[in-house]
Amino acid sequence: MSENISIQTLNGYGTTLAAVINFPEGFDASKTYPAIVVSHPGGGVKEQAAGLYAGKLAEHGFVTVAYDASFQGASTGQPRQLENPHIRTEDVSAVVDYLTTLGYVDSSRIGAMGICAGAGYTANAAINDPRIKAVGTVSLVNVGQMFRNGWTNDVADADAAPMLAMGAEARTTDVQGRTTPSRSPRCARKTRRTRSCARRGSTTTRRDASTPTHRAS
Repeated sequence: MSENISIQTLNGYGTTLAAVINFPEGFDASKTYPAIVVSHPGGGVKEQAAGLYAGKLAEHGFVTVAYDASFQGASTGQPRQLENPHIRTEDVSAVVDYLTTLGYVDSSRIGAMGICAGAGYTANAAINDPRIKAVGTVSLVNVGQMFRNGWTNDVADADAAPMLAMGAEARTTDVQGRTTPSRSPRCARKTRRTRSCARRGSTTTRRDASTPTHRAS
């Protein structure tokens, strides 16, 4: 059994998360259950890998929540498709906030898991939020480190300066309404590899917010 829910965040941007809460078989609201927050990969949505894991975990007795990150999927926020590590980490805690308001959730037994980039955000959330008592990850990626040091961690911090300068230049051209200069071939390759995170971590693809289309990854 599952229900579509909305979760208001307190991240300063006023975003509302579109989410699905899943219940164990034979759910009884007069009892209490352990709960798990499930975070999707970068570029993913709750109907893909995160939703599959959340559904399976519910079959094992957990109340689970899979959600669309702020600025992504059916959740609110502008600009669309923003992948902000700070906000995505805050999203995990926002779902924990919600779970603590439910009388049938044992607040002393809340865990969190994530896939790919979502796993990295989940680990970071657990560092800062002691309400998360257990962490599970699948194909964990530390997005901040990857952006700084490259997909294979072969870019030294000092050598990342040109990439930061390119990002700063792109901001300038965007605000001035000019065309952003093309990326270098090396950077373009890394961008394509980064985007593959969601494809590797997902087992479905989605045409719109309400109609998932399944296919093998």
